[in-house]
Amino acid sequence: MITVDGLAVEFSGKTLFSDVSFFINENDKIALMGKNGAGKSTMMKIIAGAQKPTRGYVRAPKEAVIAYLPQHLLTEDHCTVFRRDTQGF
Repeated sequence: MITVDGLAVEFSGKTLFSDVSFFINENDKIALMGKNGAGKSTMMKIIAGAQKPTRGYVRAPKEAVIAYLPQHLLTEDHCTVFRRDTQGF
């Protein structure tokens, strides 16, 4: 289970989101939806460990594999998204 507890992100004094808490169980299938600029990508980066929140934490089992595939790949190898995703990080 992945636990997200009390996450908050602030940029230059502006709050993107605050006090976000939820659980993701092993077989859950979830969707993260919201308006442009609401913090969806930021939330995913935090869950994957690629970015730190201003406050709060994410906990996951040591054996859990959490990856974040950015919306825009910065590659020069002309790899497809599917191929990049299946190659690992």
